[in-house]
Amino acid sequence: MTRGFARLATAVVVAGLGLVAVVSGASVASAAAPALVFNINGGWTDNGTAKPSVIQSGSSVVVNMSYANRPTAFGNVVDATTIVVRFPDAGTITGTLQGTGTIRWNNGSSWQKVFSGALVHDVNGTWTDGASTQSISSIGGYLRVVFQNGRPTGVGFARNSTTIQVTFPDNATYLATVDPSGFLFWSNNTVWTHPILH
Repeated sequence: MTRGFARLATAVVVAGLGLVAVVSGASVASAAAPALVFNINGGWTDNGTAKPSVIQSGSSVVVNMSYANRPTAFGNVVDATTIVVRFPDAGTITGTLQGTGTIRWNNGSSWQKVFSGALVHDVNGTWTDGASTQSISSIGGYLRVVFQNGRPTGVGFARNSTTIQVTFPDNATYLATVDPSGFLFWSNNTVWTHPILH
């Protein structure tokens, strides 16, 4: 065996899915894999519709695409801001990590990291802007907004504990600041609050 090198045998398990990716028999430098600029483990999305999840262990990267019935993708860390992933049905794509939670792929697409922790106010339930009534459901940081007036359902995700992002198919994509007292302050200057029940 060449000095400074070892045989790599890494098993990566996607929790709850029984998915095991094994990379074995590869010669790798004994130095640790480069530290990425932010943690890529967890759920990702394009605008709330796509729901891939990523597991990184050392230099190995596994992307679970089961939400779309697509095969699991495997890749590796190149440096602190770059990963390369081989999607069996789409080819090899390079991702560049930007900011605090964005992967920009060289096929022109981008993913946003989904915040799955608790928000400063629970957004589940009924909301109103005074003119319409809608309900929000949040599961694992992924959001759905259903309107009682028949508007198309909005989809989105939590960016952090105080910010959500929702794409409304008949309008545009907006951010909302989640206020602990029970308000959503949207970037289009509208405000939602829980309706008063009598």
